[in-house]
Amino acid sequence: MNTETILKAEADRRPVRISSHDTQMKALPAFIRDIAEGMGAWRAWTALALLDIKHKYRRSVLGPFWITISMFVLILGIGLLYSQLFRMNLRDYLPYIALGDIVWIYISTTVQEGCTTFTASENLIRSMRLPMTLHVMRLVTRTFIVFLHGAVAYLPFVVFLKIEPELVWLLALPGVALIVLATIPITAIFGMLSARFRDLQPAIANFMQLGFFMTPIIWKADMLGPHRWVADINPIYHFIQIVRMPMMGQVPEAHSYYFVLAFIAAAFVIALPFLAANRHKISLWV
Repeated sequence: MNTETILKAEADRRPVRISSHDTQMKALPAFIRDIAEGMGAWRAWTALALLDIKHKYRRSVLGPFWITISMFVLILGIGLLYSQLFRMNLRDYLPYIALGDIVWIYISTTVQEGCTTFTASENLIRSMRLPMTLHVMRLVTRTFIVFLHGAVAYLPFVVFLKIEPELVWLLALPGVALIVLATIPITAIFGMLSARFRDLQPAIANFMQLGFFMTPIIWKADMLGPHRWVADINPIYHFIQIVRMPMMGQVPEAHSYYFVLAFIAAAFVIALPFLAANRHKISLWV
C-alpha cells in the first residue's frame, strides 16, 4: 500500500471536522479527537516521514548516510581544533564533543524544521481532512530518523578510541525518549506560530545559532567557574547531559532529569490549550 492510498484511507475513515463548532466550548473535545485520530494514523505519518527522506536524497548513491559522513567530518574537525585550543586530552574530548554535537543537531534541526510543520504540508491540509496531529508526528518521526543516521557517526570514534561498551549506556535510551517526547509539543507550538507569523522561522534559526555557542557542547560547564549557573538554567544543556553522560560511562545528575521533566510538563501545559483553541485556524494561515 503506497503513501497516497494510506492518506486517503485515513482521510475517509474518520474525517476531522474543522469548523466553527470546534471553537469555544467544543474546542477541547475536537482537539482530543484530533490527537486520538492523529496518533492512530501512525502508518500515514511514518510513510510520509520516510517519503520526505527519500525525496531529499533521491538519485544519491549513499542517500541519508551523507548525514553520517558530514556529521563525522564535522565532529572530527571541531574536536581536533578545540582540543588544542582548550588544552584537553583528545581521547576524553572527542567523545564529549561528538555526543554533544549529535544531540544538539537533532534538537536544533527539530526546532527549526518544526517551524515548517504546517506550512510545508499546505497541500495536504487544504486538500484532505487529516488530523493536525498527523503533521506534527510526521516531522517528529522524520527528524528522529535523521538523528539515527547521525548517531552512527559516533561508531568510528568508539572503534578508534577503543571505547568499551558499558551497562550505563542503557541510560541514554530514556534520555533519547524524553527528547523525542519534548519535541512533540515544541514542534506543534512553533509550527502553529510560524504559520501565523512567518518572521518567526528566521528569528528562531538565528537564536539556535547563538544557542550552539551558549550551550556546553564544545566547552564544559565547569569552565564558567562561579558563573556555571548560566549553563544550569539552559534546558538544552540538560537534554544533552541525559544522553551524553551515560554514553561516557557516567550516571546523569538527578537535577538534570528533574529539569527535563519539568520542561516537558510545562511545554505540554502550554501547547495543549493553545492548540485546542487555534487548531481550526491552521488551514487559513498556511
